[in-house]
Amino acid sequence: MANRPEIRVLLARQNIIIPDDTWFVGTQHDTCSDAMTWYDLATIPALLQEDFQCFRTQISQAQALSAHERSRRFASAERNAAPAESFRHTTLRAQDLSQVRPEFGHASNAAAIIGRRALTQGLFLDRRPFLISYDPTQDPEGTILENILLTAGPVGAGISLEYYFSTIDNDRFGCGTKIPHNVTGLFGIMEGTSSDLRTGLPLQMVEIHEAMRLQIVVEAKTSVLEKIYQRQESLAELIGGGWVYLSVKDPDDGTIYTFERGVGFVPWQVSAESLPVFDTSPDCYHGQTQPVAPALIKQPDRMRV
Repeated sequence: MANRPEIRVLLARQNIIIPDDTWFVGTQHDTCSDAMTWYDLATIPALLQEDFQCFRTQISQAQALSAHERSRRFASAERNAAPAESFRHTTLRAQDLSQVRPEFGHASNAAAIIGRRALTQGLFLDRRPFLISYDPTQDPEGTILENILLTAGPVGAGISLEYYFSTIDNDRFGCGTKIPHNVTGLFGIMEGTSSDLRTGLPLQMVEIHEAMRLQIVVEAKTSVLEKIYQRQESLAELIGGGWVYLSVKDPDDGTIYTFERGVGFVPWQVSAESLPVFDTSPDCYHGQTQPVAPALIKQPDRMRV
């Protein structure tokens, strides 16, 4: 819609200016196969076709690298395969109707980082955090941050806790193995023909998950977070109840604080450790099938922000 001239005129009246040389292209990312489906490519202006093809090439490279990172956790994947071969493997695996583990979903999720891209640029975190873009310098009162926390907080906590409880006791809090499951009335599943409805996640989705509560890291002032915490009962229940952990990095001096129930924010008292540095992200996990520790990736000067 934002490509239509009449829409841009209406947006301009609200001081939302879209440059004339900006064009929006719709796409869908299949997270199971890492395939991308592009829409309305014929409408891209001729002057932007070259730029789009360059962008599409970069996305194709990212697809292959993403598949390479994911497929190292699949027992069926070839070890030390090239990214292009890994992409073919994830595509075929997603199409295999007999595959009970076409993907691992959000398994291994451990954190949610809310802040500027510079906060995590060049940092390899092994696909474990949710990354939410937020610029505290453009939000002095925390209005945008409050809305982010009210959406990402419960959603992230819900995903994290569903994996947590389904992992620690899959028979009671999860729904056991997928193999005998039958869809019942299009509203639930049961085992075979005679069980009660099963809730939670199946065993195949949590086999590689480490049970832990979500660590939320926010780039903001503690004073802003304190006001939001006091205003929003739902967030106070999640954070104050210990269902998620909250840490804050000051956007000005970089000081890190952790939230302690009944106390508030306290400075993080941990000695700094040097992280290993690698040339590329595949080097960080080469030969590894289990989770790897955080590492740094060398960044070209043109990418630094």
